[in-house]
Amino acid sequence: MCNILMERLRNKARKSVCRTKIAAVAFTSKGEVLGISRNEPRFMRFGGGIHAEMALMAQYGKNIHHILIVRVGRSGNFLPIDPCEMCSAKAADLGIKISSL
Repeated sequence: MCNILMERLRNKARKSVCRTKIAAVAFTSKGEVLGISRNEPRFMRFGGGIHAEMALMAQYGKNIHHILIVRVGRSGNFLPIDPCEMCSAKAADLGIKISSL
């Protein structure tokens, strides 16, 4: 993976105001970047938010071939993450692959 793209993902995730800092990047079938997103709070009172991969699927839909998600710790290091069931199901419906670092 390109170091510049990884740094963009790290910076995007760190800008999230959510407790868990997550970013995602969407790729076309040719490997071109469609967009980068981060998780965003939606209704903080109840602890819910918009997942980074859901935001990409809402914006780019079936143009996406693959989504890569990353989670960033306080020190900026990448941490393990798996997509939730909701995001996995939506991606499967659209024929999108989701992976993480």
